[in-house]
Amino acid sequence: MTSEAYKDLAQKIEAMAPWHHNILLRGDVRTIAEQKADATGANVTQVDADASFKKATGPILPNGMEGRSFLDCACNCGGYSFAAKSAGAGDVYGFDVRDHWIDQAKFVLEHREADCSGMVFEVADLSALASHEESYDVTWFSGIFYHLPDPIAGLKLAADRTNELLFLNTACMPLAPGKPEVPSLQYKTEGTEQLMSGVYGPSWLPSGPIVLKEILGWLGFPEARTYMWVERNQQSGRRSGRVAVVGAREAGRLDNMDDIARPTDLDSRRRT
Repeated sequence: MTSEAYKDLAQKIEAMAPWHHNILLRGDVRTIAEQKADATGANVTQVDADASFKKATGPILPNGMEGRSFLDCACNCGGYSFAAKSAGAGDVYGFDVRDHWIDQAKFVLEHREADCSGMVFEVADLSALASHEESYDVTWFSGIFYHLPDPIAGLKLAADRTNELLFLNTACMPLAPGKPEVPSLQYKTEGTEQLMSGVYGPSWLPSGPIVLKEILGWLGFPEARTYMWVERNQQSGRRSGRVAVVGAREAGRLDNMDDIARPTDLDSRRRT
């Protein structure tokens, strides 16, 4: 890439900021921009979606996606979709309700040097899956459950179109030290103007992995494992934790995967 082309691409990345996913485009050019706040002034954190994807799927899919199709619900700018493609996924479909994120995903699709065949991104609400005829081998349901006014019905739309594995990552209620999880959903309301918020207002926080596993079991995933769970992040002022669970259609599919029993103190982990 010439210096002029590099500069032009960097300027386009900055113009489309803020970015939530840090994605490699070509050479050493990544979706990193100086602007990290949205129009409301709210900070947009940046995550390495490729590293997160590998950490979640590695123990279950040691040989990568091996041609499996991939559904990315609330895909943001497509970081997990591109990670799945790099891992050998076949067809990939990602959607998000916000134009900002899909504009970015299509920009990455245009400028990413690696294979992007069979990848489609659309602006769509989760409810549009009700008329979606395709099914997918692996579904990614990250950063959306806790933004939904009816998260169980929303998750069911995705689960009904999932053949093999469903990865569910969501904010959750903070668990007090030494206390057991009491399975529940806690009602909350949120603003709808921030890029990292939902678009509905009414929403729910799950208590933790127990309630999520119960829901996944009801949806036809008899086996589930917790692969990430962090408690309240006081450093950032958040009033919630974070939990990630994977569900499998086939019993015994996750036998070799560890199941996290207690949340990790995210602040302590960062200090170390």
